[in-house]
Amino acid sequence: REKFLELSERIQGELGMQVLLLWSPGSVKNAMHPGDDETAEWILGSSKERPLAFRTERLSELIAALGLADVAICPDGGAMHIAAALGKPVLTIWGSTDRRRWAPWGVPCVILQDGTGEASSISVSAAFEALRRLSSGREAL
Repeated sequence: REKFLELSERIQGELGMQVLLLWSPGSVKNAMHPGDDETAEWILGSSKERPLAFRTERLSELIAALGLADVAICPDGGAMHIAAALGKPVLTIWGSTDRRRWAPWGVPCVILQDGTGEASSISVSAAFEALRRLSSGREAL
């Protein structure tokens, strides 16, 4: 969450782009379907450059919100594939996912992944520079 906050602040402060924070509803403590309410609350409470925020309760809400985006920044998963299906350039941060099998296709895409198998090992600077490349049309896989 600290890295997301730092990336969000840099995107808004240095690039002048508005950040839209989307998250899955519910508490992380819900064993059946953990959500991201606590993390989103922390990010919003800690932000100097407050992102727009939307708790996506339904798949249709996630689709509509991603439809408004110019670029999607997300982990590997459903939102990444929805963004690609909507034709959005995608910056995605991965752990151990097999990029040959699960990479989004048909859109400009940057996959940030290293040999550790941990998405948390990707630096904010690497994500920010990847976004800068993607936004300028110099995308790379």
